[in-house]
Amino acid sequence: MMKKTTSSVSYTPCEDIAALLSQASEEEFDIESVLFDNLSLEDGVYPNLTFRNCRFVNCRISACTLERAALIDCDLEQCDLSNTMLPKGTLQRVTVSDCKLVGATLADMFLQDVTLERCVARYANLFGAKMRHVRFSNCDLTNASLASCTLARTNFEACLFTRAELFQTQFSGMDLSSCDLAGISLSGGELRGAHVNLEQAAQLGVLLAGVLLKEP
Repeated sequence: MMKKTTSSVSYTPCEDIAALLSQASEEEFDIESVLFDNLSLEDGVYPNLTFRNCRFVNCRISACTLERAALIDCDLEQCDLSNTMLPKGTLQRVTVSDCKLVGATLADMFLQDVTLERCVARYANLFGAKMRHVRFSNCDLTNASLASCTLARTNFEACLFTRAELFQTQFSGMDLSSCDLAGISLSGGELRGAHVNLEQAAQLGVLLAGVLLKEP
């Protein structure tokens, strides 16, 4: 199913994000076609929220807990979600652009048809996430945890994996040649069958057993 274009959605502006999220969580209704523009939210707990066809622009949602949140057909642009917890949530047909996810907890999430571009996700925790048709482009995943993830048709383009933890996540068939893999933590065969460049192979040496060298 294709995602609706932003221009085809008629949004209702949100004036009080804390009040709306509290009411939706307590009354268990979906938040649909809402524009969150230049709003701030901090330290709140809002479980089991579902957002449909919503747009978040220049919002700061910091140190909140949004367990089992679902975002479907949504866009996030220039938002700060640092230290926010979204464990066991769902992202489906979502675009995340120019956002900060520093220290965010995205563990055990399900991501399908998702694009993350130019995002800073240092120290983010994606442990156990399941990703299908996900694209990371020009993202900073320094010191992030991508351990025990399940990746299907997932692409990483020009991403920083510096000192990232990749334990027990299989990257077979993926082209990582444009990424920075310096200092990554592996337990063995995570990169077996992945495509890397000659410089990466020389840098990581024995950690790259079974990788496929991509010609320059």
